Amino acid sequence: MSRNFEVQLEVAGPFAMFARPDTGSTPVSYPVPTWSAAKGMFDAVARLHYSNDSAWIHPTRVEICRPIRYERYVTNYGGPLRKQDQIRKDNNYQLHATILVDVCYRLYGEVKSKQSTRGRGMERKKRRTGKRDVQHELCDLLMTRLTRGQTFYTPCLGWKEFVPSYFGPFRPKTKPDVNTNEVIPSLLASMWRHHRLTPRFEQDWNIVNGVMSYNRQVPPEV
Repeated sequence: MSRNFEVQLEVAGPFAMFARPDTGSTPVSYPVPTWSAAKGMFDAVARLHYSNDSAWIHPTRVEICRPIRYERYVTNYGGPLRKQDQIRKDNNYQLHATILVDVCYRLYGEVKSKQSTRGRGMERKKRRTGKRDVQHELCDLLMTRLTRGQTFYTPCLGWKEFVPSYFGPFRPKTKPDVNTNEVIPSLLASMWRHHRLTPRFEQDWNIVNGVMSYNRQVPPEV
């Protein structure tokens, strides 16, 4: 019988950007983190990778805990994706975007074991022989590090410059905004399949009473 190891975290910040790919060079944010962005926040705290087996965190749902607000945002981009003439003249590219402001989310996830059929048999053998249980280990590691304020790398709210003002365990007064109801016409479900760039989208995704599920968005392999 399989066991479920559930984990959760809360994140808040003044700015967030979870870009919709269909908005091109003037990106507009989704109202919620994508599945990949949510997974990245969990991975920012803890992750395990072993040669013979591994555990990973699958985000299951997100709660929107403040009303959705958008603002215009302009920044100067000086990276390698500029036109060659701009790079040669050392000119920055002015990027216009529509971002989220004053956000707060509660994320839920489940620790899963990434193993083949043979690997699952080996996992049962490990349990019988008392060897390490990587799912339980990752669950404990994440909750311990989250409580202590430790991270594997700096978490962000989409863009790297949008760092959280709060990142940790659930706070007692934080609750979903039940007035938030929205249909997302096309939501980016995952970027990778079998370690190859293969964007996948889900249509007509619902936010109901401030809650959105990530079900149906589990990639076949991470």
